[in-house]
Parts: sequence; structure tokens; C-alpha cells
Amino acid sequence: MSKQALKAAKTCINSEDWIGAEAQARKALSFEPQNYFAHLFLGLSLFNLEKYEESEAAYQQAIQIEADERQKKDRKETPAAWQGLLKLYEAQKRVGEYVDSAVRLSSIFREQAERLKSLEVIEKAVSLAQENGSKSQYKRALHILLPGSPIFDYLDGLIPRADQTYLKLAELIESEEKEKINKEIANRRSRLGAVLGQVTTEVRREVWGSSQLEELYQNILNWSDDEELRRQIDCKLLQHAYNKLLVFPKENKLEQRVKVENWARGLVILKYPFELAWRIVIEWKDCETLVDHDVNLLREYIEFFPDSGLAISLRAYLDSEICPFPTVPDADNAKGAQEIESSIHGTEETTDQRLDSMIDGTERSPTSVLCHRILAEYYLLLDEYENAVDVSRAGLKLLTAESQRTGLSCQKNTDALIVTLATALIQYQAPKHHNEARTFFENVLKHNPSYGSALVGLGLILEEQCDYAGAVDLLNKALAKDPGNIRILAEAAWCNVLAGNHSIGQQGLEECLEKITGVDARSRDLKAQIIWRIGTSLWNADEEGRRDRKAGPYHYFIAALQNNQNFAPAYTSLGCFYADVAADTARANKCFQRAFELSAGEVQAAERLARSFAETKEWELVEIVARRVAEVDKKRSVPGKGISWPQSAIGVVELNNQNYSLAIQAFQSALRASPDDFHSWIGLGEAYASSGRYTAALKVFTRAEALDEKNWFAKYMLANVRRELGEYELACEGYRAVLSLREREFGVLVALSETLMAMAWKYIETGYYGRAVDSILECVAVMEKVLQERTDAFNLWKTLGDACMLFSWVQRLADKFPRSAVLHLLESDLDPSEFDIMMEVDEVGRSTFERMKSGDFDQITASTYAGILAYKRAIFATADDRHAHAVAWYNLGTAEYRAYTSLSRSEMKNRLAAIRCFKRTIKLEPGNHEFWNALGLATAELNPKVAQHSLVRALYINEKNARVWTNLGTLYTIQEDYMLANEAFSRAQSTDPEYALAWVGQGIIATILGESREAQELFQHAFEISDQSLVPTKKQFITATFDTLVKARSEPALTSIVTLIFALEKLETQLSEMPLVLQLSALLDERVQDFESAIHKLERVCSIYEQNYEETESDDDLIKFAQSKADLSRMHLGLNNYAEAIECASMALILSGDNQALQTCRLSAHLTSGLAHYYSHQMDDSLEMFKAALSESEENPDVVCLLSQVLWAKGSEEERDVARDQLFAAIEANPDHLGSILLLGTIGVLDKSEDVAEAVLDDLRSFRVKEGLPREVKEKIDNLLTAIAQLSSGENSGVEAVATAATAVFTRPAATENWSRLATVAGDVFAAETALRVAQRAKDCDSERLAKAYAGIATVGCDLRAIFLAPWLAEGWDALARDVMV
Repeated sequence: MSKQALKAAKTCINSEDWIGAEAQARKALSFEPQNYFAHLFLGLSLFNLEKYEESEAAYQQAIQIEADERQKKDRKETPAAWQGLLKLYEAQKRVGEYVDSAVRLSSIFREQAERLKSLEVIEKAVSLAQENGSKSQYKRALHILLPGSPIFDYLDGLIPRADQTYLKLAELIESEEKEKINKEIANRRSRLGAVLGQVTTEVRREVWGSSQLEELYQNILNWSDDEELRRQIDCKLLQHAYNKLLVFPKENKLEQRVKVENWARGLVILKYPFELAWRIVIEWKDCETLVDHDVNLLREYIEFFPDSGLAISLRAYLDSEICPFPTVPDADNAKGAQEIESSIHGTEETTDQRLDSMIDGTERSPTSVLCHRILAEYYLLLDEYENAVDVSRAGLKLLTAESQRTGLSCQKNTDALIVTLATALIQYQAPKHHNEARTFFENVLKHNPSYGSALVGLGLILEEQCDYAGAVDLLNKALAKDPGNIRILAEAAWCNVLAGNHSIGQQGLEECLEKITGVDARSRDLKAQIIWRIGTSLWNADEEGRRDRKAGPYHYFIAALQNNQNFAPAYTSLGCFYADVAADTARANKCFQRAFELSAGEVQAAERLARSFAETKEWELVEIVARRVAEVDKKRSVPGKGISWPQSAIGVVELNNQNYSLAIQAFQSALRASPDDFHSWIGLGEAYASSGRYTAALKVFTRAEALDEKNWFAKYMLANVRRELGEYELACEGYRAVLSLREREFGVLVALSETLMAMAWKYIETGYYGRAVDSILECVAVMEKVLQERTDAFNLWKTLGDACMLFSWVQRLADKFPRSAVLHLLESDLDPSEFDIMMEVDEVGRSTFERMKSGDFDQITASTYAGILAYKRAIFATADDRHAHAVAWYNLGTAEYRAYTSLSRSEMKNRLAAIRCFKRTIKLEPGNHEFWNALGLATAELNPKVAQHSLVRALYINEKNARVWTNLGTLYTIQEDYMLANEAFSRAQSTDPEYALAWVGQGIIATILGESREAQELFQHAFEISDQSLVPTKKQFITATFDTLVKARSEPALTSIVTLIFALEKLETQLSEMPLVLQLSALLDERVQDFESAIHKLERVCSIYEQNYEETESDDDLIKFAQSKADLSRMHLGLNNYAEAIECASMALILSGDNQALQTCRLSAHLTSGLAHYYSHQMDDSLEMFKAALSESEENPDVVCLLSQVLWAKGSEEERDVARDQLFAAIEANPDHLGSILLLGTIGVLDKSEDVAEAVLDDLRSFRVKEGLPREVKEKIDNLLTAIAQLSSGENSGVEAVATAATAVFTRPAATENWSRLATVAGDVFAAETALRVAQRAKDCDSERLAKAYAGIATVGCDLRAIFLAPWLAEGWDALARDVMV
């Protein structure tokens, strides 16, 4: 049945009835499941029905059945099932399965000897993979064609050659790796913190680390017989291996580098022009000298790559004088032509051309170490040491980078570059870099002790450092390695000469001279140098023999020039001969000039030239010589002598040109060469001081003074710097020390007088007014000495004027004004007309001077007028100097305006004179903002438009001046434009936050606008930041603070009063005759119960107002006089001077009359008089006064309280009853008057009257919870409530007191006094400790509260702390006594 079904299935297949074929095949399988053909037909029919999965399964089953049968019977495998699978895979484009099946089918055809069919299957598989497969699938297909494949040997000759297939694979992998690298770099570089270079290296390392390219290239080389292809693959292999070497980690570089070197050397041996290979072989060669290179290899490289940078450098090198290699035989003719050309044009052009070629080659190959090495050595030959240093350093950096990239350690190359660098450093800016060069040489010699160039270089350094024995030792070691080196031998002999071994050294030099046989330029130069050194040896060895012109030094100097006419040292020595021996200055100067022209490094010749030019005052030529010497790299001077004079001379020139930074650099360079050069230290200090770097200047001048302690100029400059730093005391000491050496030095005397003046102002600003006056007295004494030297000095009269005007700032100390000394100074060498400047305006002139001599003026007026006269003399002294003349007029204007503002009688003539002076100074110098500011200040009230224009002009010149902005704000305030004024003050504050008057101005505006609290804060801030010379800050602060204290409901803290007292004391010193200041000071003295001082001040105030009233009969003076009398009566009452108190009060009452402005004054006088009468036992008069006081105050409860306190404290029981009645009446009339309630409750407690205490208890409790009461008032309420609770006669009085105290704690837990009260009442330790903790953490806790809290702890340590914090409190002492007794 199965056979019939198979026949039917075949018939259906032939007729392409695939459904029927499927059915018949399945039918056959139902009869015979392991039938091969049934599965084959089923697979074919299912394939055509596009049932690919079932078809594949059928074919696989057929293959498996056949395999099982072949195991049973030895027969060949049939290809039908595999062919079906190939069609199936091709239809589905399943390239991987197709390739595997094709290999199997090809093997089947191989077994059947069907070679063409086998080839066809393989070719189709490769074609399908190339067209439809991925790169990896195509590579897999290509591997079928390579050795190792099952069909390679069978199809060899029909399939492509293996090398071509390998080449295709390599190209695929190259493309694939490039794409992968780019893709990975793009992905990773966007990560946070990624660095492009690091990412690139990591990606390349990952990709190339697993690359198959190296193996493929080797296979191509193994199979290919195409030489051109092999060379190309060799290049690719080398490039790929080199790229891998660059990215491999350090531990893997060695093995890879060996491969790279071998492959590169192979390409070079084959002479294939792949530049990387040649560069690797040449650049990686580690050699001590360039002679170790293979010259043939270098020439071949030049031939292959003529346009490369390395080839250009090598070509120039092989053609240069430093090349040790012989010329190419067939190039002799070319070289002969070159020599002929050199003889015509000179060697300089050829040298320049070589150098340009080397530079060009280095620029074209910036990463070539060899190019840098060649260029550095050539620069060294040409004595271009700076360029040699730069190129050598660059070459060393390249070597380091190459070592990191390839792991190559070229120690010999490194040593060679280091030695070249160190050799150049010996001469470059010598001896600046000698230490660095020495370090380099020593490092090289550590691992190569016989390195000749390093030994020579180190010897040259020791020679420069005058260590000739060490230099000879090193040079001899170098000579032992290279015995025929004449230069080393000559240098060793020269060191012997320098060491003083003239005979040995001269013998060695003559030996060298005999060995020189060449006639080329370098040989002639060396011969000239040796001959000159022999002459120098004779010059130094025998002073007597210097005159011998036939066999002496002169002969050798001439012989040296005969060998080399451009040998500069010989000209220098010949010049010294003419100058010192032959006394022929003209010839000597010609020799020095010729030496300097040939070599600017001939320091001795340059110095002699500079001295010659200086003697003829040709300073420009001196500067030119100094600059050329300073700028040259290689200098030759006398051994052992530092070369500092060129830089020092340049520093002086730059200092005169005000190029201070350049001057500093020049002097520093000079000091590096000669650290003990006194004049260079002085110049450096002047440069620092002129550039404003005073701290550095201070150190420099201190060093200079230490070098020459007897030099007065160093002391003088040091004192100048201290003055600039504000160290006036030390500066004065310095000037005095100078004057002890040079007693009549005019400049020092003037500087001392100016410094004393500046110190006086500093003392004024810091509040040391007595010291300021002492400085002024010494200043006047110094000016008397100045006057003996010159009388026409502007500084003299300016300083004298400043000294006189200073007394207007400390008026209390005006009695110390040295009138006689000042008058003597003023009339010295006097032209009387000098005093008459603007006499018609200010009326201060010769007549004023005569009145001063006769003593008509008080000291303050005399000092002010003396200052004006001194400034007038300064105007005459500055007639020839426009700027100084303008300053002199400005000083006179400020003095006139100061006279207007500071004298007791402000006279308009002084102000008009000041305005005229300021206008005059502006005409002379219109670009000075200070002059415009002064004019604006002087014209503020007289002409606001002119004042505004002047101040705006000042701001136009300098908009960052806080003083001008403040003056402009003041002007706007006077004109009542408060918005503009506030803006101006704010601008001043932003310009200079430390300028106090700007804050004062804002405080005044706040006061005008009714913001008294803000004004108080502004005045306080201004007072805190201001210096002690500013009167407005103290006046406004004192006035505002006193008003705040008067308005306060509670007694102010002692510290606030003490600050006011100190401020007033300073203000009194400055304004001793101002009655308002004295009166305010007296009121503060009253608060601290210093009644005697207050009486003294008020008596002075009364006398001033009385005198003013007698002169003017002004009502204002009368009112102030009455107020002063009322205040004076209180002071007398405080001292129990009842009669004087009654008298002053009566006078105040009489003067006040019915004037409403004196209502408070009358009330004070009535109360004071009433108390004075009371204590004088004049009860009727006292009663009348109190009645008048009550009437005057309209039953003011405060007056009632005051009266009740006095009656209760000093009176009998009857008077105490009156006090109680008055208080009850006051409370009834004013139920919200807390003072009356507190006083009545206190009286009740003191009288132990429960009825009285209970009468105010409810009111006190209601006041306790009210908001807005000061802390001190709440404390009084709580104290009184606790005392009332303790007053209770019941058994629970103690409990009630504790409860009351606890309630206070509950109400205000942050109040220290509440916890202390609870601790006292309850005797609770915890409450006392809590009080201390609260006090310690409180931000507003003062010293008294903290001291009380400590006193409540009841330990000796806390008691001592309490006493330390507030020694004036009794609590601390009482607690200490109690605890000590315990």
C-alpha cells in the first residue's frame, strides 16, 4: 500500500498537485512511518504549499532516516533531502542555516565525486550570504573558502585563492571595527563625567584587544605571492599593531612593542617606503650621541620621504658642522661647489639656511624627538641658549609622552636631551639656572658616571661658582674618556689659571695650542681663545710684567685678535691694558666699544663704558648699555663677581619713568646676582613704596638697614614707609635717628614735621586729644629748625597752618597753643604784604598779627588766625608751582571756613573769604573734585544753585566720593527735598559704608519725618563707625540717645549712660565753649549723681548765656538762661545746698514769668524750691511751692507721685497720711496711671497695711497681663504682687507668695528675674538653677541679671562669678558672705 501511495504522490508532484502529493505522502507514512521517500515527497509538497516549518521537519526526518539506514548498510548519502532544505532556507533567506547545509551538501557531492556540483553549492552559498546575510554571516560563508574548511582541499583551484579570501575578510573586519569604535565612542562620551580622550582609548582597547586582523594579515602574508600586496599588508599589519600598542595597558606594551619593532625593521630592511616603519626604527633608536645612528639609514629615509619634517631636519643636520659622518663620495663635487659658494657669500647665510631647515622640519614634525634633539644641539652650537632651552624642554616632554604611549624607555636619548638642556642653562641668564642645570647633570651621572658631556657641563658650573678644584677634577674625568678632546683639556687648564695655579694652567694651555692643527673657522676661534687665556694668565700672575709689550699679556691679546678679529674678550683685555697700564683712555674706550659691539655679554667692557658715559652725563647711553647687558643670555665677567649693575641701572631708569613693576623686576634680578648690593635693596624698596606695596617696602628697607646700619638714607626711607603704613610713632623714631646722624638735613626735618602733624590727626581721630597736642608742640619745635634752613618751603607753612588749625578741633586744650613760638615762625623773613592777601574780605592781616602779639585774642581765636596767616604765607611760597599754588589757596579757604564754623562768633566775612579762595583754586585746577566740593559746602545756605552745581561737578569728576554725595544730601535736606536727600545719602553709604556722616544725614531725615527710633539707630551706627574727630556724629548720637532716655518709662541701664558720658567728654574737649554741650553733660552728671561736676558746668553755661543776653538781649538767650538756672537749682538740691537751690529756683521762676515755653522749667523750679524749703523746715513756703507745682502741672499724677514719695520718705505720720490721700485721689482721677498704683502698693507693703495693699491688688493683676509694658515695669509689678502675698497674716501666706511667684514664672518663663524670685520665695534649688540657665541662653540678658542669677545658686564659685560680672551689685557680695559663713 505504501508503494502505491508513493507512486500516486510522485504523479501528483509531476502534475504540481501539491495538495494531493501531501495527502498521498501522508498516506504512505501511515503505512510505513520510516519511509525515506515518503518524508522527502511530503517535504517537497509542504514546501510548495509554503508550509515551511512542516516541510523542514519532513526533510530533517528524511535525513535522519537515511542516516540510520546508512549505519545498517554501507552506502553513500543521497543529496535530495539536503537540496530540499537549501531551497527551503533560500526561500526563507535563512542564510546561516543555508551556509551550514551547503557545506554538508558540498561534502555529499565530494563523496559522489561531483566536483562541479559541490563548487556550485558553495558559490551559491557565498553569493547568498553576501547578498542577503549580515556581515558576520558573510564572514562565516567566506570561511568555507579558507584552509580548515571540509571542502577546501577538494575545491582548491576552483574556488578563489586563500589570500584573496583572507583579504576580503580583513576588509570586512576593518570596516566593522571602525564602525563599532565610532558608535561606542558616540554612546559613551555622553555619559556624566566622560572625557573624550579617555573614552576613545578605552573603546579602542576593547575592540582592538579582541581583533582578528593581526591573524588575518599574517595569513595573507603566508598565502600570497604578490609582493606588492605583501608589502601593503605588512604596512597594515604594522599600523594595526602600532595602534594597539598605543592603547594597550602598560603591562601589555612590552610584548606588543617587540612585535612592532620587528615588523618595522623588516619593512626597513626591505627598503619599503612606509614612513611609520622608518620613523619607528630611527626615532626609537636609543643612542648617547647622534653618531650612533646608521647614516645610510638616515640618507635612505631622506631619499624616500624628502618632504617630511624629519627628512628636512636630517638633511640640514647631515650638511651641518655638527654632523660627525663623512660625506658621500659622489656628493664631493656638490660639497665643493657649496664651499665655493660659502667663500663668496660667507658661512652665515649657510648657517641660517640650515637653521631655517631644522626649524621647518621641527614644525612639520612637532612630535619628532629626533628633530627637537638636532635643533637643540644646533642652537647650542650657535650660542642661542634660550632657544636651546625651550627646544630641549619640548623634546623631553615628547619623550615622556612617547614613553607613556608606547612604554619605550630611551634612557640614552633622555640623557642626551637633559645634558643639552643643562648645558644651555649654564649660559642662559647665568647664574640664574645653575642649580637646575647642576641637578640635571648629577641625575645623569648617577646612572652613567662616565657621561663625558655631563662631566664637562658640571665642571663648567663649578667653574662659574669658583670651585675650580672640583671643576678640574670633573674635567679630568671627562678627559680620561676622551683624551683627544682639546676643548676639555683647555677648559681644565683654564680652571687651573683661575684657581691661581698660573704655571700649571699656562703649561696646559700651551699644550693645547700645540695640538691645534686645523685652519677652519672653529679651530681658529679655539686657538684665539687659548692665546687670550694665556695672556690673561700672565696678566693675573705678574702685575709688574703687564707693561711688557713683546712677551707680556699685550702680545698675546694682539695674537688672539690676529687669529680671530671678532674675539670680544681680547678687545676687553686690550682695553684694560690701555686704560690701566698705558693710560690711553681714547684707545681703551675704542677697545671697550668694539668688545661691546661684538658681544653684549662682555660685562667688564660694558661696565667701563657705562662709567665713562656716566662721567660725561650721557645717561641715555648708560641705559642702552645696561639694557643690552641685561638682556644678553651669555655674560662674561670677572670670576667670582656678581653681575648686578645692569639690572640696577635699568631699575633706576624705570623708577624715574614711573614704571614701578618693571623697576621691581630689574632690582630683583640685580639682587639675585648680588644679594648684598645695598643700592639695589634701596632701589627695590623705593619701587615697592612708589607702587603702594608698603609692607614689602618695609621688609626691603629693613634688610637694607641691616646691611649698612650707619647709612642714614636707609633709615630715612624706612621711616617714610612706616609713615605711609600709619606707624607714625615708629616713623618719628626713625626720623629722629636720621637727625642724630645728619642734624640739619632739610628733607628729614620736613618729613618729621609732617609725620608729627599726621600723628596728631591720628590721635584726634582716635580720641587721644592730649597726645595730639603734644605732637603739635613737637612739630612746632621741629619747624623752628626747618625755618633755619629755608623759609620759602610750601610744606613748612602748610604744616604750620595745619598745626594751628588743629586747636580748633580740641578747644579745651587751646591753652597749650604755643603762641610765642608760632608768632616767631610767622614773622621770620616776613614780607608784611604776605599777610594782606584778601585783607579786604576776611580782615585778617598785619593788624591781626600785631593784635595777636599784644594778646588781644583768646587762644582759640589766636590759633585759628595764626593758621590763616600761615596759609597766606604758603600762597607766596608756591607762586612758581601752579598745582601747589592751587592747594595753597584751597588750604586757606578751608581755614577761613573753619574759622566761620568753629569760632564762638561766626562771622560772614570768613565764609565769603573761603568762597573766594575756593573759586580761585578752581580756576587754577578745575579738574579737582575736592575743590568743587569745598565750594559747594561753603555756598550751601547762601546760594543753593551754585552749591548744587559745584557738588554735581565734583561728582562728575569723581562719582565714587562718599563725602561729596553726603554734602549733596545735606544740601537737599536744607532745601527740604528729603527724597533726593535720602537718595544722595544712600548713594554715599553704598560708595563707602564706613563714612559716618552719610548715616548721620539719614538719621536727620528720619528725625524730621518723625521716625525717632530709626533715627536713634542710625545715629548710634554712625557713632560706632566714626572716628573721634567728627563732631556731628557725637552731637547727634548724644542728643538722640538723651531724648530716648528721657522718654523711657524705666530707668536706663548704667552702660548706656556711661557711653553717653564718655562721648560727651570727648565732645566737650572739642567744643569747650558750647553751652548746649555743657548743659547736656550736666544733665547726664545729674543722672549719675555727680552734682559737683554738674554745678561747675551749669555755672559756666549760665555765665555764657548771661553774657550773650547782655550783648544781644535775645529772648532765646533769656529762655536758655532761665532753664539753666532751673537745672542748677536741682544740682544744688542734690548736694543739700538748700539756700543756693532756693535762690536759683527763685531766679528761674522770676525769669520765666508766664512764658509758655518755660512751663516745664517753672514746674521744675517749683518742685525743687518746694523740696529745698521742705528740707530747710520752711513748711509754709514748701507747701506753697508744691501747690504751685500741682497747679502748674494741672494735678499731673507724676508730680503727685513725686510729691508723695518725698512726703512719705521724709515726713511724719501726718505727712504720710497726706501722701496716701494724694495717691488715692490721683488714682481716682487717673485710674490707668500705673506709677500711682505701684507707689501706693509699695507704701502699703512698707506700712504692712493689708487694706492699702489689697486696694491695688486687682489693678496690679490686670496690668500684669497687659501687652506693651517694658520688662522693668513688669518686674516691678511681679515683685510688688509677691510682696503683697507675703504680707498676708494668714497661715498660708508663704504658700500664696510661692503661688504668686509661680504665676509670674508661668506668665513670663523666659524672664530670669521670675525664676530668681521663685527660688528666693520657695527656697527651691531647681528654680535658681533654671534662672541661671535662662539667663545664660537669653540674648538680651545684661550683666546685672546674669550676676543676680549666679548669686542665687548659693555656691562660692557662682558668687565670685556674680561679683566679677557686676561688682557694684550687693547681691553678689551678700551671697558670698553668706556662703563663706556656711
